[in-house]
Amino acid sequence: MARLIWTLIGVCSLAGNLTFADSDVTTQGSVGCSEHEISAKAVSTRTDIQAFVRCAAEYLQEHGTEEARRAFNEDVRWKHGSIYVFVDGVAPSGEDSLTYVFPPDPSQEGSVWGTSIDSYGTDYFFELHRILSVVDSGWIYYAFTNPGTGRDEPKSSYVIEIDWDGERAAIGAGVYSPDLPGTCHDTEVNASMLDASPGADSLSQFVRCAATVLETKGYAALHELESGARWNNGSIYVFVTDTEGNQIMSGNRLKINGRTLNEWAGTRKDASRRPFLGRDIPGAAAVFGDVTIYYSAYNPSNWRRQGKIAMLRRVVADGIPLLLGAGYYISPGQDSMDYAPACAENRVSARAIRTERDVEAFVRCAYEFVMEVGPEAAREAFHEDKRWRHGQFYVFVTGLTPSGDDSISFVSPPDRDSEGTTWNSNPDVFGTDLFAEMYRVMDFVGAGWWYYSFRHPDTRIIEPKASYGIEIDWNGHPAVIGAGLYRSDLPGTCRPDEVNASVVEADPSLTGLADLVACATYQAESLGLFAGPVLSAHPRWLDGSTYIFGIDPITGVVKFSGSPSSYRVSGVIEEALFGGRKALQVALIFGESYWYYNFTNLSTGAVEPKIAYVRTTFMQGKPLLVGSGISAPGPAK
Repeated sequence: MARLIWTLIGVCSLAGNLTFADSDVTTQGSVGCSEHEISAKAVSTRTDIQAFVRCAAEYLQEHGTEEARRAFNEDVRWKHGSIYVFVDGVAPSGEDSLTYVFPPDPSQEGSVWGTSIDSYGTDYFFELHRILSVVDSGWIYYAFTNPGTGRDEPKSSYVIEIDWDGERAAIGAGVYSPDLPGTCHDTEVNASMLDASPGADSLSQFVRCAATVLETKGYAALHELESGARWNNGSIYVFVTDTEGNQIMSGNRLKINGRTLNEWAGTRKDASRRPFLGRDIPGAAAVFGDVTIYYSAYNPSNWRRQGKIAMLRRVVADGIPLLLGAGYYISPGQDSMDYAPACAENRVSARAIRTERDVEAFVRCAYEFVMEVGPEAAREAFHEDKRWRHGQFYVFVTGLTPSGDDSISFVSPPDRDSEGTTWNSNPDVFGTDLFAEMYRVMDFVGAGWWYYSFRHPDTRIIEPKASYGIEIDWNGHPAVIGAGLYRSDLPGTCRPDEVNASVVEADPSLTGLADLVACATYQAESLGLFAGPVLSAHPRWLDGSTYIFGIDPITGVVKFSGSPSSYRVSGVIEEALFGGRKALQVALIFGESYWYYNFTNLSTGAVEPKIAYVRTTFMQGKPLLVGSGISAPGPAK
C-alpha cells in the first residue's frame, strides 16, 4: 500500500465534485428499489452503490436468506467483476463475525473472518460494528483485495443493518475507484490506456487524476502535465486554461498559449467559425465545476480535424482557479449513447434522481419508453405519471433545429400550453441560443450534455442547469428527448439564501449537509488564510448545532471550528472519536468521507450520535479537511 503513504505526504485532492450523499439521514424514507433499480453490471460509481445495496436488502426481505444467498452468488444481476453483494455478521471483531455471503469465495461462508487489521489501523469488523452503533446505514472505507487485480486497494462500501436468520448482520457492496486522490496510480490511469480504450469513464478518471497533480503541485506541475509520458500519448494530452479560456499549457504540439479560445483554436472575430459558435464554454466550466464538451480539433496523431469529446474540470492551484481538460477523438457518426447501460440495467424514476449519472439513466429510460409505446402515449405519461415527473425533474422533448426560432416544443410538463409552439431564439448567460448549442452537441454525438441557464420550475429563478439529451424521431420530426438538473452546490451557484447553516439546522439531511460543506470548501479556497474566522463565526456557516470545522489531516489539529467542543479533541481526533481508526487518512485518500461518531451537541450540551461529511481542499499548498455534521437519529433497533 505504498501509494497510500505517498498520498499522505502531499498528493491528495478533492479532484472535483465527488458527492455521493443520499437525501435522507437513514434508509428510512429514502427511495427504494422500485424507484431506482440497478444491476451489478451497470454499477460504476459510488452513487450507484447505494441503489444497488438497497435493492439487495429488499430482495433479501422478500425472498429470505436461502434464496438471497443463492442469487447473490449466482445471478448476474447481483455479481459482475468486482461488484457483488456481501453479508457479514455485526460483531466487535472479525474473530466473532460470521460470513454469510461472500461471492468471491463462497467457501468462506459460515466461518469467521478472524482479526482483519487493514491499512487504516483497526479491525474492519470493529469499524463496521462501531458505525452501525451510531446509524443503521452508512459508508465504510477500508482496504481490501480487488478480485479484478488481486491487489489490496482502497474500497468504499455502503452497508445497511439487517436481520439474517435472527442474527444481527450488515448487507453491503462496494466499489474500487482508480481516480481517487489516493489511488491515481500511473499504471492504472494514463494517456496510453485512454488512447487504447476511450470512453466517458476512462476520460473522467484521466482528468480527475491530472487535476490531482495540478491541485497538489500547483504551477510546478505544468511541465509534467505538458510533457510527461503519462499525460501525453498518441492523440491524448492534457491542457490547462484560465477561467477566461486563455490557454496556459497544452500537450498538443500545436500550442496557442495565451490565446482564446484556448487549445481548440478557431478565430476571435467570426463567431460562426469558432468551434463553439461563440458560446462561453470556459465560463460554463467555471460555473459547473465539471463539464463534458463536444467540438472539432486537430488530432496530433494525424493532423486531421476530427470530432472530439473532452472534459473540463475546475481546479484551484496555488490559490488560483484554473480549468484542466483532456479528451479523445471520435469517428463521424459515433454515438455516445452506445456506451450507456440500457434501462433494464439502470432504471431511475424522477423521484430517485440525485446526480448527473442518474439523469443519463432517466433519459435513456424515457427514450426506450417512447420506442416502446410511441410518442402520443409517451407524451401523456411524461405529464401524468410520477415515474417521469417529480419536482424539478421531468422529461422534455423539443425539435432539433439550429435555432429556437424554429424549435417546436413537443413535450414540456412545466408549461403544457407551450407545446406545439416554437421556443424563439433564447440566448442565455453563456452567450448563445441554447437550442443552437443543443443542435451542435447532437450533431457531434447524438447523445450528450449541454450547460445553460433556465427558469427553475420551483423557485421561478433563472439558474444554471445541465441537461442530457438523446436524438429521437418524434412523429417524423428530428427532436431531442432529455432531462436536466439544477444544483445548489456548484462553484458558480452556492447562493447564501439557498445553502447555509440555518437551512441544514431546520431540515437536516445528507444532501443539505454535503451542499453546505461543498460551498464552505469553495469559500476556503477563495479566502485562503482568512477562511478560518469567516467559516467559524459568520451566521451563514454557524446556526444552532450546525457549524463548519477545518482540520489539518496530517496532524489532526483543529484549525478552526464554530464549536468550542471541537478543540477538546484537537490532535487526538482518531483516538477520541474513531477508536483508533485513521479517519483523517481515509479522508485524504478518498477525497471526501462520511464520519459517524458520538459528540457534544452545541445546542443542548449532550453527547449525541453524529454524522459528519468532510472534503479535502488545499490552502497555500497544504491539505485541509473542511466539514460539518448533523445529529444522527441513531440505529433502528
